[in-house]
Amino acid sequence: MSGVITGLLQLIRPAHWVKNLILFAAVLFSPARVLMQNPEVLAAIVQGFVCFCLVSSGVYALNDLADLNADRHHPTKRNRPLPSGRVSTTLAWFIGLLFTLTGVAWAFVVSAGFGWITAAYLATNIVYSLGLKKAVILDVLLLSLGFVYRALGGVAIVSQFVAEFYLSYWLILCTFLLSLFLALAKRRHEIATLGEAAAAHRASLAGYSLKMIDQMLASLAAATIVSYSLYTISDDTLRHYGTRDLFWTLPFVVYGLFRYLYLIYNRSEGGDPTRLLVRDRATLVNVVLWALTVAGIVYLR
Repeated sequence: MSGVITGLLQLIRPAHWVKNLILFAAVLFSPARVLMQNPEVLAAIVQGFVCFCLVSSGVYALNDLADLNADRHHPTKRNRPLPSGRVSTTLAWFIGLLFTLTGVAWAFVVSAGFGWITAAYLATNIVYSLGLKKAVILDVLLLSLGFVYRALGGVAIVSQFVAEFYLSYWLILCTFLLSLFLALAKRRHEIATLGEAAAAHRASLAGYSLKMIDQMLASLAAATIVSYSLYTISDDTLRHYGTRDLFWTLPFVVYGLFRYLYLIYNRSEGGDPTRLLVRDRATLVNVVLWALTVAGIVYLR
């Protein structure tokens, strides 16, 4: 029994729920009055977080079912619950459907807008698992949209409590570029680890090369830094926050990207961004300091 429970926990990947913290960005970048005048917004965001945890875990289960044959030939993924036989396909289907349907239904209870965004996230992941994950470049673009959905989901929840909510397209762009950067880093790690067998594990990897991905990573790192810089000093940001002091959070962004590149090239990491965030102390401290600095500028000005 304990083996099945352990297998189920590995199947739904609770460690990856940290990705859903992006929903809280809408609160982090909102004026202090949003929480002071509407304390229930925090309860709504927490519910939204739980919804995305359910849906994303269900998606992991369904995606593992789609990748079952390929994972059996992977040096490490063959030890996952489904390829190893610790969790049956029937139970995986049940968990996948239960979690996704419950999460989407609950999302509509939180707010209609958030519900549709959650449903779009699920639909995108379904078409990804059913075949688009084999398409070069399109595969990482679809993965990156998952983070954009999370960011927009937080906005949809908070905006129902604020008459004129400020949506920064620069910040959404930064989210997309950063998530695309992380997705490509993951592809690079797979190619570097699997070598010639990479295409047998994931069809889209046949269309990538280390040189191609390295060029993309450099471009995305630069684009993310520029986009975030423009966001911090834009006129809309000044009107919304009454200050351009968010500019002083730029060093944390630059360090974070460069640190990740260092881990990719000097330590051959990058295959699991979530695990890396928890295990790499420098990255974790940098993210915490960035969040605290943003909160200090936004809420204590």
